[in-house]
Amino acid sequence: MGLSKSTQNKLFTTGYIAKGVVYSLIGIFALIGVIGSAGSGGSWGPKTVIDWIGSNPFGNILLFLIGLGLLAYCSWRWYTAVKDKENEGSDKEGVAKRIGYAVSGTAYGVLSVYAFKLALGSGGGGGEQSKQDIIAQILAKSWGPYVVGLIALIMAGVAIFQLYRALKDKHMEGIKGLQLSEEQRETFEKTGEVGLTARFVVYGIISYFLFRAALMDDPSQFKGIGESLAYIGDQAYGQVLLAIVGLGLLAYGLFMFIRAKYERV
Repeated sequence: MGLSKSTQNKLFTTGYIAKGVVYSLIGIFALIGVIGSAGSGGSWGPKTVIDWIGSNPFGNILLFLIGLGLLAYCSWRWYTAVKDKENEGSDKEGVAKRIGYAVSGTAYGVLSVYAFKLALGSGGGGGEQSKQDIIAQILAKSWGPYVVGLIALIMAGVAIFQLYRALKDKHMEGIKGLQLSEEQRETFEKTGEVGLTARFVVYGIISYFLFRAALMDDPSQFKGIGESLAYIGDQAYGQVLLAIVGLGLLAYGLFMFIRAKYERV
């Protein structure tokens, strides 16, 4: 028994709005880091953004709202995977993509739990550090480096898929048949292309350092989104590169808002 169209669209819209909030803030704080006002440089990851949301007036209410939104996104991605809403099929490629949807949903589900825990005053955990702890636990096993290497390979595949979607305009498929103006379609196209390319860069860096962690058997090599942004900022012309990637992630956040507004299940 499936969910009604109304429920599916509510999960889709609410989830993509929440995802848009997270990525927009990551992009904004990366840009603030470029002009030297962020304090933490470019090290703003999703959990750090959630921390910032909770530090504002009415922070607990905002945390509950963002937590509910991220939980909606988690639910939608899992529903997409199980019910094959994207018509990926049951061959090897289709199953791999559906597993990817479930993994993506799980990641945002964990982030929603983090938001709820902060709202309830039970604390969250150390952001990127907690992920390093997970990598450390895996590497402690004899088969650990192989598993981390596999995760790195999957992450590299995700990065390449982001670029593929941008270059082949695959992100435009969700608005086929919709009566949108030329300006609306162009905005949808450009924010998607720029945003997906920025995600390709960040996910590529994450996969690279996962490979290093596996090869060196060293969990401290791992870098999440926030640390990957900091790594970009530390390179030659790093502030310029960080500004470009920050704008790209902001564009991706706007792309999520646009998808929430126009796309329907």
